Amino acid sequence: MTSTLRKSYRILVSGYFGYNNIGDEAILKGLIDGIRAKSSDVDIVVLSKNPDWTRAKYNVIAVDRSNVFDIITAVKKCDMLVSGGGSLLQDVTSKKSILYYLFILKLAMIFKKKTFIYSQGIGPISLKLNKTLTRRILNKVSFINVRDNQSARVLKELGVDREILVTTDTVFGINKPSKDEGKEILKDLGVREGVKNLALTIIDWKSYRQRSVDEIVIAVEKILEERDVNVILIPFFYHVDLDIETEIYKRLKSKYDNIYLVEEYLHIERYLSLVGNMDVMLSMRLHGLIFATLMGAYPIGISYDPKIDGFMKELDRIQNHYVEDFKGVEVSNDIIKSLDNLERLKAETDKYLEKFYYLTDRHNNAVIEVLKR
Repeated sequence: MTSTLRKSYRILVSGYFGYNNIGDEAILKGLIDGIRAKSSDVDIVVLSKNPDWTRAKYNVIAVDRSNVFDIITAVKKCDMLVSGGGSLLQDVTSKKSILYYLFILKLAMIFKKKTFIYSQGIGPISLKLNKTLTRRILNKVSFINVRDNQSARVLKELGVDREILVTTDTVFGINKPSKDEGKEILKDLGVREGVKNLALTIIDWKSYRQRSVDEIVIAVEKILEERDVNVILIPFFYHVDLDIETEIYKRLKSKYDNIYLVEEYLHIERYLSLVGNMDVMLSMRLHGLIFATLMGAYPIGISYDPKIDGFMKELDRIQNHYVEDFKGVEVSNDIIKSLDNLERLKAETDKYLEKFYYLTDRHNNAVIEVLKR
């Protein structure tokens, strides 16, 4: 009588991991949790800027994403490369990063590995070379999955003539944590109890920093003149967002007592728990809006990128505020109206969660199906 050992599979994950950007770290956690929930015989290897940190946080194998020899070795050993999620294939934030992610995909193809585009937001892609390379490489990958319909349209416009599975952001695959840790964080900050909480996540985008600061200050001042709320500034890309949010905080703190700044670095579950204690969340970051939706706060966006417009469209909402021309008075009016109609708006947003859970299940099932073909 002979016994056969069950095959163990190895997935190599490529993305913007190990940089302490909480949105991308949440993407990784959602990916890991989702895949592990579907199969216990998969080893996950992550390309990371900080492999030791990634190993410790997620209990995975991690290798240096900057070391070509480590990358080649990891590709050779894997059964499938998973590229995503997040907005990897775009050239707005960097003209070169898209080439890195396409190179990893091409390398996997050279070694005849399966390749899976996972829950990605695609575009904008402006340079002709980047468009050409994206079209050629994605027309040859094993499977394409994007997180919104807008990304699928971008690929079709580029000439990617493939079946595309449209689902949602991988973060919706994370199990919701308790709100208790978030309550403790607010308590440590001295946040008043018994009033509504408004969270702000503001970014320093290109040449718009000063107008963003000025208009947010105008918005907060108007809100606090008309409503009694706590305003909590929450940096998502910690070292980057903390700087501009500290400037906003200092501008307002001398005038108001109910302004608070989260200066402690939090990891994913603690961020989610904190957001779960918010009533309204105004965010310039996509994952601020996604965390709010997941945890029951009402999301309002200020867009710097089509990915924010795309997500708001998935909520059947029109995106009204843009980083280059938003007005503090208009933003404050939107927030005040939301505070006054909070229960109805939260209930409307909650209805979308079942759809997002279902879609997350679909892309994780697809990963296992392609892996084990």
